[in-house]
Amino acid sequence: MLPFLFIFVKNSNMCIESLLGLRGCGTAEPSTGLYIDDLGINTTFLGQLITDQYDQGLELFEAKREFAWRKLSSDVLTRLSPMMKSDTVIEGKRVGMVLTNYSNVQTALGAGNYGGIRLKIDPNNLAYLNFYLADINLAIASTNTNVPVLIFDMTTGKLIDTITYLTGGLDQYLGKTFASARRKLDIAIVYEMSMNAPKFITKKGSCLSCGGGIRESHICPFVDAVGIELTTDGTNVLTSANSKYTAGMSVNYNVNCDRQGWLCSIGGLMALPLAYATAVEIYNYALTVSPNQRVNTAVVVNRGQNKTELQEGLMAARDIAATRYGEELGAMLQNMRLPDDAHCWDCRKNIKYVTALP
Repeated sequence: MLPFLFIFVKNSNMCIESLLGLRGCGTAEPSTGLYIDDLGINTTFLGQLITDQYDQGLELFEAKREFAWRKLSSDVLTRLSPMMKSDTVIEGKRVGMVLTNYSNVQTALGAGNYGGIRLKIDPNNLAYLNFYLADINLAIASTNTNVPVLIFDMTTGKLIDTITYLTGGLDQYLGKTFASARRKLDIAIVYEMSMNAPKFITKKGSCLSCGGGIRESHICPFVDAVGIELTTDGTNVLTSANSKYTAGMSVNYNVNCDRQGWLCSIGGLMALPLAYATAVEIYNYALTVSPNQRVNTAVVVNRGQNKTELQEGLMAARDIAATRYGEELGAMLQNMRLPDDAHCWDCRKNIKYVTALP
C-alpha cells in the first residue's frame, strides 16, 4: 500500500449528494437510501415552484439542499462549540529561505526539468486537518512573467492543479486548500527551472542525514518539507528526486482544523436532519419567492385549493418539517461522541452532558 494518500480541496457537494437525493432525475442513488420524496417533495412539486433562477426542479432542490447543509453544519458546530478548541489554526510557517545571500545561486536545471518544494502532511491518523497554501514566491528575475507552477500528488504521480505565477520575486496569493481526512498527504509544487535562482533551503539547519543523504526538514508537528527535482509529460511525474535546494521557491502555509471533513465523516447521522432542513428551505421558497416570480404560471400548485388554503397547507408542512428537524438534530447530538483528536477538540465527553436544545 502506498504510504501517502491525497485529497485535494474537499467538495462538500460530493458529501451531501451521497446523503439525500431526488427520485426521477437520473442522479446517483444516495448511499443512505434517503430521498426528499419520502417527505412528500418530488420533481412535479419542485417543477411548479421554479423561478427564472432555475431551469428545472432538480436545480432548485440542489440549491436548497446545499443551503440546508450549511445551516445544519452551523447548528451542529454551534452546539458543539464548548467542546471545540477556539484556536483552529494549529500552525503556520513559511517553507523556503535563502541559504546565504541572493548572489549564491542554484544553476538552472534546464528545459523540461522542474524544481520546487515537496510537502508531506501527516495528521497522525487522528485529526481532520486542512493544509492551507496561502502564497508562493519565486526568487527569480521580475522579467520572468506568467510562469506555470504545477502541483502534483506524489502518491499517484498525477497533476492536480496548475497556477500561473505572474511576476518573479513577488509574493502571490494562492488560497489552495488540501484536506487530510486523517490521512497523509504528499504534494510537490514545482516550476520549469530554466533560469538561475538563489539557493533556497526549506529550513535553516542541516539538510543532510548522517550518511550524507538529503533529508526532509521537520517544519512543524504535521509538516515535513524537502526540495525536489522532477520531470513530467505535463500530466504525470516521470522521474523525481529529493534536492537540497528549492529552486528559489518559498511558500507560506497554515494547518487548521477541518470541521467540514469531520461532519462529512458522520454524514450518515446527519442525513435525516438534512432532509428536514432541506424541506424547510423548499417550503419557505414556495411561500415567499415562488408565488411572485414563478415561471410556470399556467400550472396551479395543489390544484383545487384556493390561495389561502394553499398557503396554510405549505405553512403547516414547513412547521412540521422544522419541528422534526429540531427533534432529529437533538437526538443526533445527545449521543454523539467527539473525535479522538486533541488538536481540534478539548475532550471526548459524550456531548449530551454539555448540549441542551431549547
